Amino acid sequence: MSVPLRLLCLLLASMADAHAATFIVTRGDDPVPGVCASGDCSLREALDAAVATPGEDTIVLGAGQYTVTRGALPVYGTVLIRGHGTAATRIVGVGDFDLLAVTPFGALALETMTLASQRQAVTLDSGSLVLRYVEAPSGGGGISGASGSGPASVRVEHAVLGDPLACECGAGSMHVSDSTLDSVLVFNGGADLVLDRVEVAGPSAVPYGIAFTSSGTATIRDSVIRDQAAPLVLGGTGGDVRIARTRFIGNTGPLYGSRDGMVWMEDVEFRDNVVDDDSLAAGLPSVLLAQDQIAWRISRALFTGNRGGGGSAANRIGSTVRVLAGGNVTMSDVTFYDDTFRSGVVNGVGHAIGVDTAGEAAILWLFNATLRIGPAVPSNAVASLIAVRGGAANVRVFNSILHGNCAFATGAAMFQAEGDIESPGNSCQLPAATNSVSVAPIDLFLGSLADNGGFTRTFLPTRYSPAVDHGSTTWCNVAGAIFSRVDQRRFVRPAGAGCDSGAAEFDSISDLIYANGADVAP
Repeated sequence: MSVPLRLLCLLLASMADAHAATFIVTRGDDPVPGVCASGDCSLREALDAAVATPGEDTIVLGAGQYTVTRGALPVYGTVLIRGHGTAATRIVGVGDFDLLAVTPFGALALETMTLASQRQAVTLDSGSLVLRYVEAPSGGGGISGASGSGPASVRVEHAVLGDPLACECGAGSMHVSDSTLDSVLVFNGGADLVLDRVEVAGPSAVPYGIAFTSSGTATIRDSVIRDQAAPLVLGGTGGDVRIARTRFIGNTGPLYGSRDGMVWMEDVEFRDNVVDDDSLAAGLPSVLLAQDQIAWRISRALFTGNRGGGGSAANRIGSTVRVLAGGNVTMSDVTFYDDTFRSGVVNGVGHAIGVDTAGEAAILWLFNATLRIGPAVPSNAVASLIAVRGGAANVRVFNSILHGNCAFATGAAMFQAEGDIESPGNSCQLPAATNSVSVAPIDLFLGSLADNGGFTRTFLPTRYSPAVDHGSTTWCNVAGAIFSRVDQRRFVRPAGAGCDSGAAEFDSISDLIYANGADVAP
């Protein structure tokens, strides 16, 4: 007689459940391990007992502190350890050892507890690790994964980690969401990194906020990276890095690296980043440093209130964005305002952007950018917007507003420009036939930097602005093919007879159905 498929599934499920076990820990010390008996079971004894039962076992911890003194707690098989909340349940290691060690191909999930260790809080040798509603305070031990025996998977949700989260993963992935981290490192091998709604908040004990040198891909969304010596460090050869709806605030060094790949950034903000002495001494004088190999593609971005280093002959070109030999930067629908050098820097040029190359080409293309000096930038500052040095610089500016001035040296020149507006002079070498030059600042008719919709603030032109319908249709189409046919706010271009010059399109409407940019209601 055949068994109906639905009944067979129910039978198999009940058999699997029969193999899983639940262990309740009843003592908080770490005695010589024996049997996990009812009413007399330590955490170590519960983990030992779980080895003998196939399936996913559950270990329940009550409120209180569980002190580990006999070395690392090994985790075999598939185990869930559940506490009663981060304020109620603590696992504390006392001694020079890691607290929890997931053995090869093991699978550990930790929920609702606090961890503290004199070394690492959790180590993973391949297999999987899940942290949900877990805290590990600064100095309480980091989370470290590896894949020496096979792929490693690390997932962190609703956690607060005060020490580095790292994975030397030859294969696998790290996915963090809705959490606050000290720093993140994914290096070697081909693991992927995903950060969703994460705050990486320094200052960190390590010299980076996020370091990604894997050959996999990295995705950072809806996040904040703040107060880091180096908010993003990239290396290796591999897949694209994509960053969306993310803010870089108050960092003391640059985003930089040498990686054979693309970095796509959209809807991002760089605000109040100030390069410190350590970054300057390391030759990292800007907020974003474009070096050889990496191609940066940045759209719908705001750079404001940033202060770069500089002053020496080697570091005086470029405050906020610095493009070196071999660097490749294309930006569309971006705003720079009140970006300059930090206090005490003299003879710095390129307060917003500097291109500094000798021999090897450096590429800077701007589409629909609005660059304006601000109250911190002297009105007579040389290259208050853009400085270019070296004949190999490939600088092209299209459909942009340049309220300030530029400077060119050592054979540098504007390679191509069309649809632009410069105020008040023509230091940016814009051809008068295809651009508007020497426009009085009062005649720009731009509003203040304000929330006009979208992820970042913008300067929105009024109907009287010469920027309205001023842009080149050709270059508006080219920018739309590379990025998308929207302005910095994600409002549709063109809204009139042609595309406007600058980052914001007058009298336009949003291309989004929902404010959060998703295809479904939030």
